[in-house]
Amino acid sequence: MYLPPPVRRRLDARVDRAREEGFRAGLAHAAARRSRERHRYVFVVTYGRSGSTLVQGLLNAFPRVLVRGENDLYLLDLYRALARLRAFRELHGEQGSRNVVSAFYGLKAIRRSAFMQAMNDVVTTGVVGNRDADDYDVLGFKEVVWHRIAPDETAGFFDAMDKAFPGVRYVLNTRDVARVIGSGFWRDSDVDEAHGLINRVVEIQEHLRATRPDRVHDVRYEELTGPDPAVRDDVVRRLGEFVTGAPMSPAVLASAREVLATGHGPFPFARVDAD
Repeated sequence: MYLPPPVRRRLDARVDRAREEGFRAGLAHAAARRSRERHRYVFVVTYGRSGSTLVQGLLNAFPRVLVRGENDLYLLDLYRALARLRAFRELHGEQGSRNVVSAFYGLKAIRRSAFMQAMNDVVTTGVVGNRDADDYDVLGFKEVVWHRIAPDETAGFFDAMDKAFPGVRYVLNTRDVARVIGSGFWRDSDVDEAHGLINRVVEIQEHLRATRPDRVHDVRYEELTGPDPAVRDDVVRRLGEFVTGAPMSPAVLASAREVLATGHGPFPFARVDAD
């Protein structure tokens, strides 16, 4: 169809604007999906044989929550890479890093924010897996090797977690240490060494209570698996409200009871001992 040149130019300009707006909208949508604030995050901080697998199951009984199992605390390696980089920049960052012929060219261009985004991306994609990320508001994992965080890197590590996972929350799971030491793989460990590893996790839990009191929640295994159903329900209800920010409905409580009934514990309603 013939169109006068002025008309064609106006139509072409409209098409170009539409394409540009669509491209910008696509970029904005992609950025929103990758935002560190798209989801809320919760991590279970504990030691082996404390009942953490049971807590993991309970968390997944709550609506729009997806919490995975252990992953060898790979986040610690990402944090240590960042710490090494920052120390290296402190040492060499002023030595011609903007000069194309410098051995340290570009060193100061590496941003901490890139590491924070990488930590978030790895956890988010790893937790979601082949599920639809839009189906969940809260993501996280449980881990039992938090003792690997050295005392002198504790504050820095959790400061980085705050940046990578804005508003991150922690479930601090505990169990009587005497029962823990006599349970599962700890039986094959040196007693003093086992106590040392567990005590290190306890120190980290205390650090989180002291520095982030509004973003931690304690769960005691003995209360969660005790014989009193009212106490168990109360523990579950408070845990659910902490993680989701919403009251627990009767249906959700019923799902949590099913987890307890088929989970880990020494009482008649449970099947096996704690993980």
